[in-house]
Amino acid sequence: MGMAMTRTRTPIVPTALLAVVLTACGGGPDEPAGRGGAPAPPSPSAASPEAVCVRLITYWAHDQLKAGGGSQSDYQQKGLSDGQNTILLDVVARARKEAHASGAAAARKLVGSEVRKRCAERYDEGNTGAPSAGWPR
Repeated sequence: MGMAMTRTRTPIVPTALLAVVLTACGGGPDEPAGRGGAPAPPSPSAASPEAVCVRLITYWAHDQLKAGGGSQSDYQQKGLSDGQNTILLDVVARARKEAHASGAAAARKLVGSEVRKRCAERYDEGNTGAPSAGWPR
């Protein structure tokens, strides 16, 4: 007694048809993938260089002021330029002195005002180079 084996055939989708479907769904190599035809989110470079500077340096300054010193990443891993890192180091040093003299709230206030001031100076002095638009987003 032999058992009859049935074979099922798998349909073959032509490559050209697959390419058309992927392109229509936003999966083509020249188009960013989106959900349901929605446009891709704006890039971080849509923000002004000064705004990006303030956001990044404020984030990392607060990180460095945490108990234990925060992240030990280098400035490139933090998404900062050399100039932005210089601002970060200066602001953190001043904020630590302020925290020791007047407390953590005073240090946070100093970070906010000093970072805004320093980033405005950096990007108002004709520096048209775009800042790093790295992490955090």
